[in-house]
Amino acid sequence: MQTVAGWTTLSERPLCLMREYSFGHGRSNTLVVELPNRKLLVVSPPLGVPESELRALSALGEVVALLAINGAHHLGLGPCRAVFPSAVTYAAPGARDRIQKRGKDFGELKGLEALQPLLGDAVRLQEIEGVKFGDVILHVSTERGNLFYASDFFANIPKLPNLLIKLLFSLSGSGPGLKVFRLYFLGFVRKRAKARDHLIRELEAHPPAIMVPAHGEVAQQPDLGTTLVSMLRTAL
Repeated sequence: MQTVAGWTTLSERPLCLMREYSFGHGRSNTLVVELPNRKLLVVSPPLGVPESELRALSALGEVVALLAINGAHHLGLGPCRAVFPSAVTYAAPGARDRIQKRGKDFGELKGLEALQPLLGDAVRLQEIEGVKFGDVILHVSTERGNLFYASDFFANIPKLPNLLIKLLFSLSGSGPGLKVFRLYFLGFVRKRAKARDHLIRELEAHPPAIMVPAHGEVAQQPDLGTTLVSMLRTAL
């Protein structure tokens, strides 16, 4: 198994690595996906990761693409561009508009259509309908089954950090544990039913064996796709 210090290997064909990083009082997950011709895509580029751990990725391939999964996950774009200056940044239109208002170190922020030719047959990106800030989910067909990067639509946070967060998550049904991230749906999704139905279609068409949420632990179980669909129907 190929390993890189600081990163967790989730699959080998194609190679998928993840790493948790912190932003303020919160924590999030970045995913690195191997593309054809030894190219690498970094999904939700991380903040505060030692430069040595980012540069270690170069032993696996060339980092050519940095993808912001929505308009809120942009803090790592600048630091990752500093390490990989030739990498191109990408975002959905709704995300791009919000990110560009928050600084000038985020790169070109090309659209998803410009990223598609690099992905190959194993990787599928999809912008979800009904959202405010251009949320993108990702499917990767691996030797372990379909790997699903869930953006902020699901969370799997086993332990909440303080009383206020516990109260917010409890009242909204967003945690702890594997949950629909209803706080995100309430604050960042314009048309909740439309987004829910789009997610359900994606999960039924590409049932996941592994889910990487933007926040929390990786989820793996045989009936994961059915479970996530049922959660969406119940919670929303």
